[in-house]
Amino acid sequence: MALPGHTAMTEPGKIKLLSFDLDDTLWPCKPTLMQAEQTLYDWMQQRVPEITRRFDQVALRSHRMDFLQQRQDLSHDMSALRIESLKALAQEMKLETGWVNEAFEVFYQARQQITLYDDVTPVMDALKKQYRLIALTNGNASIDKTGVAHWFEFSLSAAEVGHQKPHPRFFAGVLERTGLSAGEILHIGDDPYRDISAAFEAGIRSIWLNRLGQTWPHGEYQADREIETLTALPEILNELQAN
Repeated sequence: MALPGHTAMTEPGKIKLLSFDLDDTLWPCKPTLMQAEQTLYDWMQQRVPEITRRFDQVALRSHRMDFLQQRQDLSHDMSALRIESLKALAQEMKLETGWVNEAFEVFYQARQQITLYDDVTPVMDALKKQYRLIALTNGNASIDKTGVAHWFEFSLSAAEVGHQKPHPRFFAGVLERTGLSAGEILHIGDDPYRDISAAFEAGIRSIWLNRLGQTWPHGEYQADREIETLTALPEILNELQAN
């Protein structure tokens, strides 16, 4: 479904490159993270039972969120945030920290065990034949470890950029690395603020992937199109290319 008026800052041209968000766009994020945290918790029960006797998973998550409030400098780097929060937890409990890096690796490997939405593979296979594709993420999913690297030219993470979407550096980095103009790029993502706002401010066209049927929450900017599944994306692209 089309959304009203996007005042792009650059003249739209033929779309040459598609940028995709990862979490909640190509796979559901919450169950992936919950399973990874369960895997980590099971490991910690064996390796540092002092912690799991005192903290259940909800309490550990709250502790990490409290730590983030103190370390906003790590807000763009989910891996560093988790490692440093585990170190802080160990120090609070007067435990050695030699286990922390191994604990993070347990979590990190489990975090890469994703389940793609059903519409992803056929659509991405088809788009790969027609467009350059890249991945943009605020999280720490690896396109190599999740098994989706074959679709993408490269991925760009918040940790690499030094800021989370919607910071301007994100799409500035895309333009630098691809050698394209903003009018030659289209971004697809699920988050109205982190994805659509970021693209809008960069003069890049965007498609809001609204899998949950939500109401558009912002009045000051819009996506160029709204879709409920990726299956609708090829037809939308054909329409945009024809204009």
